[in-house]
Amino acid sequence: MASEPSSPALWEVRQGKARIYLFGSMHFGQEDFYPLPKVVEEAFESSGRLVVEVNILTISPQAATQAVFKYGGLPPGETLASRLSPEIYSALAKQAEKNGLSVKVFDRFQPWYVSLMLVETEIRKTELQQQLGLDWYFLKRAQGKPVDELESIESQLALFGGLSNTEQQEFLRQTLVDLSESRSYLTVMAQAWRKGDLSALESTLIEPFQHSPQTKELFDRIFTQRNVAMAKRIREYLKRDEPIFFVVGIGHMLGQSGIVSLLQESGIQVRRLSGLPAPDADS
Repeated sequence: MASEPSSPALWEVRQGKARIYLFGSMHFGQEDFYPLPKVVEEAFESSGRLVVEVNILTISPQAATQAVFKYGGLPPGETLASRLSPEIYSALAKQAEKNGLSVKVFDRFQPWYVSLMLVETEIRKTELQQQLGLDWYFLKRAQGKPVDELESIESQLALFGGLSNTEQQEFLRQTLVDLSESRSYLTVMAQAWRKGDLSALESTLIEPFQHSPQTKELFDRIFTQRNVAMAKRIREYLKRDEPIFFVVGIGHMLGQSGIVSLLQESGIQVRRLSGLPAPDADS
């Protein structure tokens, strides 16, 4: 039985004659994300410029590896065990064993990067693939459109590398807690994205960060501060007299500190064009 058509969230931002489209993406996608709704494709086609978080098509493997070790590696002679509490290290060892690995494979990396490695391992167990992600899709289709970056691979990795060891341990601890249900978590998130279900997306992407002062601080560093910077850039782009298509991770669009709310709070008109609830929905 064929699944329902994909209907992810798209917003239109207007200020005077300026027009910007905000598309909340997932960096890893699956086949049933496509085809995208006609309104999304038309918004992209009508835009003269594509803006993404990072242009992943221009990052060489060598540059990516160098950046990972620069911001995510440990100094010579230091191992991951020295950065973690015995409790967290033991939980990591158990998770590694589940994946048929030795915990020693993580020895050269900082806790924050180990968290990302664990999540990527779980993603590989699902149908999600980077080549089916929305960033990849639109960058491949840009076909001569100018492509701008809001961030860089260096700035993104430097943000995580700048977390204190306490924050990094909390990030890893929370990741290990979530991994027991990660496959269902990833499936729920993917289907919520397809339906444009912002409530379900907030439950999976934002609420886990609201359980303690430590995770709230992490959320502020990983999302809120970047959202503020991205919203500022969008306001600058509104000064241009051209339609522009933004592709930014859906997590940055959500909640009171998300880009959409930040723009609305500054008096800018934002309306959803796609991913709206069905007329007979309970909400």
